[in-house]
Amino acid sequence: MAKTKSEQTLGSLLQQARLVSPHQVEIALKEQKKNPQRRLGEILAQKGWIKQQTADFFAEDWARTLEKAREGTPQYLGYYLKKAGLINDSQLHNILEEQGQGRIWMRIGALAVFKGLINQTTVDFFLQHLHPNRAGDSPFLKARQ
Repeated sequence: MAKTKSEQTLGSLLQQARLVSPHQVEIALKEQKKNPQRRLGEILAQKGWIKQQTADFFAEDWARTLEKAREGTPQYLGYYLKKAGLINDSQLHNILEEQGQGRIWMRIGALAVFKGLINQTTVDFFLQHLHPNRAGDSPFLKARQ
């Protein structure tokens, strides 16, 4: 039987979000076989391929986060990117400040990509799963009146 999205393995989720490569997951799984007490996310983080916070978010919080989003109570994209350790407080603050001052009329995800903080595939992954109704929206904000 096929796994549902919430039951996918950590390695599969991280690959779909383009946070690690299939080769990196393969290496980590081989290492995990040698030492089954070690968690996959711990190995990936120890090798510097992702942050431990990112591994923990996808391993421990992702299913609950999906559930809340499906219930109609999703947070804004910046919240999730920060919670997953993909951007930090300062980076999020700078993005929001630039938006608030009207200097840049781009959405949070687009700005994070533009600034080189994350890749577009990762933004798309979050939007498709947590804000599917916004996944096809323009990266630009509408002009404020």
